[in-house]
Amino acid sequence: MLNLRYFVIFLSLLVGLILMILPLPDPVQIYRPNWVALILIYWNMALPRRVGPWIAFFIGIVVDTSQGTLLGQHALALVIIIYINQIFHQRIRVMSLVQQAIYVFGLLVISQVIIVWVEGIMGRPPPLLAFFSAPFIGMLIWPWVFVLLRDIRRKANIS
Repeated sequence: MLNLRYFVIFLSLLVGLILMILPLPDPVQIYRPNWVALILIYWNMALPRRVGPWIAFFIGIVVDTSQGTLLGQHALALVIIIYINQIFHQRIRVMSLVQQAIYVFGLLVISQVIIVWVEGIMGRPPPLLAFFSAPFIGMLIWPWVFVLLRDIRRKANIS
């Protein structure tokens, strides 16, 4: 049963990674939410002792290698937002989905600030619309991500 628990978490993160690297048309690319961050936020909120900053770091390295970005860029952003989420997870779990979505928007903006900061240092600043569009889309889809992963967690009996 222990292996099934980790397999479900790994499989959901793999699906998030696939959604991150799935090709999209250029005009739509800036609206792509950070699927891996959304899934990590959920699992860290639901299972803070199993999914923490170390898993966020390793998944961030995988995202960096799959995206072709500077090694550690996404890892740093994911570790910081998962650390913040781990501090506040008990307060956030009792909030409504709308309140959670606003909180998730804040986490995604923090992640985006870190990623844009590193891109700016490298001389590739993104357009302003790209800065807020992905976290906003992530906020809008958070309730569906939460309900879907919660149902998967309950059916797999992961606690």
